[in-house]
Amino acid sequence: MYVETYGCTLNQADSMIMRGYLEEAGLGFTDSPEDADVIVINTCVVRKDTEEKMIKRISEIETLYSGSKKIIVAGCMVSSMPATVKKIAPSASLITPSSVDRIVDAVTSRERVEYLGGFRAVDRIPLPRVRGVIAPIPISEGCLSDCSFCITKISRGSVRSYPPRVIVDTVRDLVSRGYKEIELASQDSAVYGFDLGKRFLLPDLLREIEERVEGDYMLRVGMMNPQWLWKIFDDLVEAMKSPRIYKFLHIPVQSGDNKVLRIMKRGYSVEEFEEMVKEVRRKIPEITIATDIIVGHPGEDEEAFKNTLDLLERVRFDRVHIAQYSVRPLTEAAAMPQVPEHIKKRRSTEVQKVQEKIGLEIHRQYIGSRARVLVTEKGFREGTVIARTISYRQVVIRGDIPLGSYIDVDIEDATFFDLRARLDSH
Repeated sequence: MYVETYGCTLNQADSMIMRGYLEEAGLGFTDSPEDADVIVINTCVVRKDTEEKMIKRISEIETLYSGSKKIIVAGCMVSSMPATVKKIAPSASLITPSSVDRIVDAVTSRERVEYLGGFRAVDRIPLPRVRGVIAPIPISEGCLSDCSFCITKISRGSVRSYPPRVIVDTVRDLVSRGYKEIELASQDSAVYGFDLGKRFLLPDLLREIEERVEGDYMLRVGMMNPQWLWKIFDDLVEAMKSPRIYKFLHIPVQSGDNKVLRIMKRGYSVEEFEEMVKEVRRKIPEITIATDIIVGHPGEDEEAFKNTLDLLERVRFDRVHIAQYSVRPLTEAAAMPQVPEHIKKRRSTEVQKVQEKIGLEIHRQYIGSRARVLVTEKGFREGTVIARTISYRQVVIRGDIPLGSYIDVDIEDATFFDLRARLDSH
């Protein structure tokens, strides 16, 4: 078996679930498609360039291995663009995100199959034994928003939350296996439990995990739409004060202009967003705030773009994920008058320059300080590792340090993206 994954943390979690089912069925894995009998491609189509990358990669797999290996295409491209997938890979079996629990059936079937609907089984979350100390697990599927630019709602549908017992049991299992960082993955974590009668929401889930799962681990809460974060804000902030939860929030603002936010159908104003950030920083001073910005969305004129730049300067986000608006099929924004590509590129460059300046200014304040960090990954450069502070700031450290270690480091340098450190000599 060979599994290739693209896209968000939720997609990563879906791939782990599929691997879990396959491992339970006694199937083995390889790191190379050439060595596999079955190839699974878990797809993403959040942007146009990602869609083009998926089409190219699926076409390559079809050309190289059709007839000699079983090919399975999974993920958001299958649910939102099934005709396209079938056209470029007519031999492939198809599985939507809501049907990943059928992966064993797809692999063992002698015929090409399509599992395009229904709801995945939620009585358990089977996860494989994988390398490393980071494990993503899904807490819900789908969302409640109706953003004009987003194809993911079409791909994943409305919110369906995993039962609290299933999530708690899965976290306990992962911690017992030695995993140190548990990523709670969702299309919108803020709406966890809204489909369960709002009797048990995200703050309740965080408290339940902390109370019922003993051990040495950290939880990272996934992305949350500000529209729904307001509904749980006070309880969530209190829950996040736990020493087992990273002081980190990913809350995409998308635009600093109220007119554009209305066109996007985001469900909040710039002023409401800023008040939320101000309040969480007051209650958790060490919080790291990440956000997303879309430039060139239909309706964004120069004044609206300037308002976004002004927002960046006022709020001073710790991290900003920048995207040029990309037309997605079946979305409202696709039918609106479009901003020219050269303007999108110029605006993207301007936002990047502003955020690099702000990010570097923020990180330089840490030079000369000491920090307790959790080592989570091997570094991109040989002889380095990547660690995280309690605020989920990325720290690059020289040395061959075991993953999962808690160590004290001296921060000696910084970029806009991360901190650079050496082992504390004291």
